[in-house]
Amino acid sequence: MLVYVIAIAIAILIVPLTGGQFRQLGRIRVRRLWLLFAGLGLQILVEVINLPKARYDDVGLAILLASYVFIIGFGLSNLLLTGMGVITVGIAMNAFVIALNQGMPYRVPSGVKAETTVKHRPEKPDDVLPQLGDHIALGSPFDASISFGDLVIVVGLIDLTFRASRRPRRSSRVRNPADDDHVDLDPPDAEQTVELGLEDRGLGLDPGHPLERVEHSRVVDVAGS
Repeated sequence: MLVYVIAIAIAILIVPLTGGQFRQLGRIRVRRLWLLFAGLGLQILVEVINLPKARYDDVGLAILLASYVFIIGFGLSNLLLTGMGVITVGIAMNAFVIALNQGMPYRVPSGVKAETTVKHRPEKPDDVLPQLGDHIALGSPFDASISFGDLVIVVGLIDLTFRASRRPRRSSRVRNPADDDHVDLDPPDAEQTVELGLEDRGLGLDPGHPLERVEHSRVVDVAGS
């Protein structure tokens, strides 16, 4: 949680320091927000309930992985937001290593007591892909460990906040009438007329053509009337 708090603080500071506007953040439109709340709710649940340690690897793990399914689903639903794809990749990295090791293996910082929870447990020699776990130990004053997935999430969160706080650019391009669709009103040349099987005279029809005879008959009728 510490790394996310720091990431949010940095993201908030970036807005005024880079000339962004907080009101622009209020215009962010997210889809299926309930998926995020459901996932975070399940993660809080496994932390607050008094689950027996014998149930960490089955009941606890099932609830934890279900929470990641909801959160990743939220990320995939909002991939059109700049930075959300990076955030989703970071979350998936954490979920992957948790599923492989039945918990997030973490490197115990010096001077910190090792503890095992539903989500976290100390590193073991037989861990699968321990490099994706909380492998980066932070010393004093943090006394915590973070993962590469956490760093990816931080980068995506900062990118999302930075870009969303920008005012949309207005197009300054002046409309050029020459860009409009051009309709060619020039009659076809002789070569084009030959290709069409017509002669380049009058209406471009052969006097012996059936359509020409029909047209002449109509003209005669009108004149006679």
